[in-house]
Amino acid sequence: MNLSQAIIEICLKEGITDAFGIPGAGCNAFYDALKDVKEKIHHITMRHEECCVHAADGYFRASGRMALAVCTSGPGATNFVTGVYTANIDSIPLIAITGQAVRAQLGKDAFQCVDMADIVRPVAKHAVCITNPKTAVDEVIQAFRLAKSGKPGPVVLDIPLDMQKAEVDFDPDTYVPVKVENPKASPAAIAAAMDLLQSAENPVILMGGGVVLAGAEKELMEFARIMDIPVVITYMAKGAVSTDHPLYAGMPGIQCGNPMGNKTFLESDVVLAVGNRFTDRHTGALDVYRGARRFIHINVEPKEIGKIFQPDLGIVADAKDAVGQLLAAAGRLGQQKGASRVAGIPAERERLKRKTDHDCVPINPHRVFGELNRAFGEDTMFTTGCGITQIWSGQMQEIHRARRYFPSGGAGCLGWDIPGAIGAMVGDEKKAKCVCVMGDFGFTFHAQELATAATNQVPLIVCIVNNAYLGLIRQNQKFAYDYEYGVAMPENQGEIDYVMVAKGFNCEAERVFRPEEIAGAFERAKASEKPYVIDIVCEPQAHCSMGNDIAHIREFNV
Repeated sequence: MNLSQAIIEICLKEGITDAFGIPGAGCNAFYDALKDVKEKIHHITMRHEECCVHAADGYFRASGRMALAVCTSGPGATNFVTGVYTANIDSIPLIAITGQAVRAQLGKDAFQCVDMADIVRPVAKHAVCITNPKTAVDEVIQAFRLAKSGKPGPVVLDIPLDMQKAEVDFDPDTYVPVKVENPKASPAAIAAAMDLLQSAENPVILMGGGVVLAGAEKELMEFARIMDIPVVITYMAKGAVSTDHPLYAGMPGIQCGNPMGNKTFLESDVVLAVGNRFTDRHTGALDVYRGARRFIHINVEPKEIGKIFQPDLGIVADAKDAVGQLLAAAGRLGQQKGASRVAGIPAERERLKRKTDHDCVPINPHRVFGELNRAFGEDTMFTTGCGITQIWSGQMQEIHRARRYFPSGGAGCLGWDIPGAIGAMVGDEKKAKCVCVMGDFGFTFHAQELATAATNQVPLIVCIVNNAYLGLIRQNQKFAYDYEYGVAMPENQGEIDYVMVAKGFNCEAERVFRPEEIAGAFERAKASEKPYVIDIVCEPQAHCSMGNDIAHIREFNV
């Protein structure tokens, strides 16, 4: 068989059932093999190559299963870069296949011939241009192994057109799916972690997105219950513990954090951090964040331990294994009585909750998030890309289940929302709705994918928080530099008609001007069998609460 057929067979063995792509001359030999399995691998043709990767990204976040992203050579392939970077920094595994000119044209400036592997390598888990038929199959198998292992991520296979048709030696009947063995924590390290926690007066557990990737969130919450320790989360773990759980003590951070999370963290003396990266918009100023606290850091990737600061105890281990061992140790101890603050978490959480019941016109953006919390059930998924709307969403949306809230976390990628939602809805076993929570400017980045959603009967919901500004950039200009320039977009609430845009893509849509109209719009969107866009006209000058360190957040939403 040829290489394309072999890749398809490997994909089937590895459980790939969905692909998001755009055919082109540089990848048509691969599509020749893909068409032969259209009953086994469902293909959706996207409208922009970047969105192929975003859709495969959202697909994994919702389902925990990998998908393919496929495109042609040249500008098609380079359009993959932003999607690959976004998936990689958020640790999302997928296989990205790019077409390429024939091997004889490599390095000769042939039409749509660019060194894709070198271009994308800095932002991918792994990237390779496959040029040798004798090693080609092994390189494909290695791609699956690398995508899944350790800190997961996207792998890019750049395949010259003649290689796509090259004969290779491969027997699918003997193929065994890749098995990944991630590092395990030593018993001594687990014992040391337990000693540190037991010596603390006010310990806290910091749950990161890696806990969700490992499927260990329930075990970690059971450990917290036995040890009677508050749990705070990073932004990438939002939803992994329900916001009404008695031990949920908020989300620390200088942007997407909340007062309860920062207060709990600042009052703590030992931090058990699992599956997180200590990224900058979580920590803010490190001297304040670290204080006199002692840190236990568990991460599957050795390079993450000590990358930002050296913890008191670093453990390189898969979260599932480490949390399992911690839970076993806690079980041997039996139910503990935690600090006095633990019992008061629900009441304190309610006292510090930010206000979302504003009744003013124009609509205060915070009201939108209160309405979102009331309108949508626990199975609803949400995507959000970047900017002031993402920060408000992180601060005020209440999510109750893992794999229901999908932000572009590390990249902050405007335009991720809609294609990410397409992938999420295709991959979700519950076939739940997905709501794209985005600003008016972000909506314009990949609005063309509404046509993809409509054509493929993916009835996602787009909630536009329309403040007619580059809101986050305006806020930064105003408070950091004392000026405002190039950020006002009053036309977004006037002559720019997002309802007409949506209807032009065969979606349903409406514009909302008053707060009491929001709930009805959400109900109509939920009932729709088409993609539905709600353009909510909001107060242009509203700010989001944030600061330079977690002890000094400037609050606007009071």
